[in-house]
Amino acid sequence: MRKHSLRTLPKLKDKAEKIFHKWICLRDNYVCFTCDKTGNQGGHFKHNRLDFDEMNLNCQCSGCNHYRSGNLSVYAERLIDKYGVKKFKDLCFRANNQSNKFSRDELEQIIVKYTSLVQSQYDRTKF
Repeated sequence: MRKHSLRTLPKLKDKAEKIFHKWICLRDNYVCFTCDKTGNQGGHFKHNRLDFDEMNLNCQCSGCNHYRSGNLSVYAERLIDKYGVKKFKDLCFRANNQSNKFSRDELEQIIVKYTSLVQSQYDRTKF
């Protein structure tokens, strides 16, 4: 049995979120999606929805993510610019209709997938 299989679901979700947010910031080169400053947080467009959706999360600075509550008007504009109106509307639809509950297996798969992506990103940056 894998060690993390013994963790509670909330602890597994916390670990999955931590590694997923790390991947999002690496993917985005630590640049805030809404203001272009340096960021180090995974900011949600739709909060408490689609927690592991790569379109719903982007790197944000603490100013935008916390103090401006996600800076959502700019966030929406930039999502539309990046993905188009159709995909943006699809994201909103999925956020309103998709469950945000994850099984142990789903969380473990997320941890494995994004741990691997983070590691491969670090491996690419070594000289």
